[in-house]
Amino acid sequence: MSTFHVGQRLSYSGSLCTVRYIGPVAGTEGEWLGVEWDNVSRGKHSGQHGGKRYFEARLSNSSTFIRTTRVPDPPTTFLEALRNKYTTEKDISFEIGKPISLSATKVFEEVGFDKILEKLGRLRELEVVLLDGMKIMRGDGAAEVLDTCPKIEELDVSRNLWEGLEEIAGVCRGLKMLKGLRISGNRFSSLEIGDGDPPFEGVVSLEINNTLFDWAETVHTLQFFPKIHTLLSARNNTTEIPKSITLPHTLTTINLEQNAFTSLSSIFPLSNLPQLKKLILAHNTISTIHTPESSPVVFPSLEHLDLSFNSLGTYPLLDLLPPLFPCLTSLRISHNPLFNSTPLEEAHMLAVARTPARVTALNYSKITEAERANAELYYLSRVAREIAKVEEGMEDMILRDHKRWEELCELHGKPTIDRSTEEKKTLATKLIDLEFLPEGKDPLVKKIPKSLPISTLKGLVGRMFGIAPLKVQMEYFSPEEGCRYTPLNDDIKEIGFYIDSGEGKIKVAETA
Repeated sequence: MSTFHVGQRLSYSGSLCTVRYIGPVAGTEGEWLGVEWDNVSRGKHSGQHGGKRYFEARLSNSSTFIRTTRVPDPPTTFLEALRNKYTTEKDISFEIGKPISLSATKVFEEVGFDKILEKLGRLRELEVVLLDGMKIMRGDGAAEVLDTCPKIEELDVSRNLWEGLEEIAGVCRGLKMLKGLRISGNRFSSLEIGDGDPPFEGVVSLEINNTLFDWAETVHTLQFFPKIHTLLSARNNTTEIPKSITLPHTLTTINLEQNAFTSLSSIFPLSNLPQLKKLILAHNTISTIHTPESSPVVFPSLEHLDLSFNSLGTYPLLDLLPPLFPCLTSLRISHNPLFNSTPLEEAHMLAVARTPARVTALNYSKITEAERANAELYYLSRVAREIAKVEEGMEDMILRDHKRWEELCELHGKPTIDRSTEEKKTLATKLIDLEFLPEGKDPLVKKIPKSLPISTLKGLVGRMFGIAPLKVQMEYFSPEEGCRYTPLNDDIKEIGFYIDSGEGKIKVAETA
């Protein structure tokens, strides 16, 4: 009879996997294990073979079949792993917590005895314990854990062979001083904690990176952490946070980096957390702040926001942050496409100028008063030059992308808008007569500056034809390229990049 069971955690040559299937595979002899590897690169399929599906894998192409005769790595227990890592003695010849019997002829100076006591004493003094990747399958009794290592405050049992949270809970019942717990990289079949004293009563920081928890599982788990302040949930393939979630109001820091968010609005439900001060969203693919379906929200306490390594493409997106985060003092937005089109120093100045004065740190760099004043004056001069390029009466078309214009003009004085004679002479070469061809509506001709960014043009077109800017789709008719339509989908580029002549036709549509 097989000693394996579905949901079992195994290790082969140090690579962890979960048993998803036990039984025959068509066209072969004998019994097989269908396993899903934690390291997806080891997989060859998603649970199917020869056109037949044997099991469902959580991640695509993460699975293989292996013979039941293949011997897995030997598992260990929590205390065995602790002693193996933090003592050099492989065998301690008595049970911890029980009296040590000495004969009348034996004395405490027995060879090696003092060293053993010293090593056991060292375990009892440990405050930070890292047992990640130690092939731990089960815990030990809470009393034995308490007697062995009572002072642990930080515990890392990530990437092990736990099948359920209950085993970890059993260990933590013996750790009365525990404040930080890392269980990343595990694959749990059960998230119940069993009977007994509350195991996570004092834990304030929980790391569940790469556990593949969905938000229902995250919420279920957090109910066992009544004092939780910090949650790290990276690399869990999260795309959005459901509006109906209820998270502990004690949370002050949430790290959701390396997930799959595409819009900041996907995390708006977190605005219900009254004490949330720090939110890390680095290494996602966030390209928008709002979606047409999103409702306005306010994060009442957030002070630090990390949007680095995302897909923010234009500076006007930064203007949308202050209403959402009225208490923001620190912002990180480095390594976004909006920095690619401008020299680094200039890009930094533009970003500083678009943030409110209460933001005192940008990309971990302190913003001095002099630096901010210089950046804001430079920004005003740039906006003034943009306004000077358009005809009088068209200023609003420019200023809609510069929300701080009025505020900064009051602070520093309004710059001179210099529409000089020389500029007027060359204005004709800077404007394009664009004929817009909307579906189901009459065409419309407008003079548009060649320097107008595509993102701004989308906003203008949206107002002209009653389309939400995020849903505007434009294609330029290119007679010089075989009379085909060229999509205008690079929001950073100016319209003059696509149209060098003095006129052009643009087909307008509304995306679904």
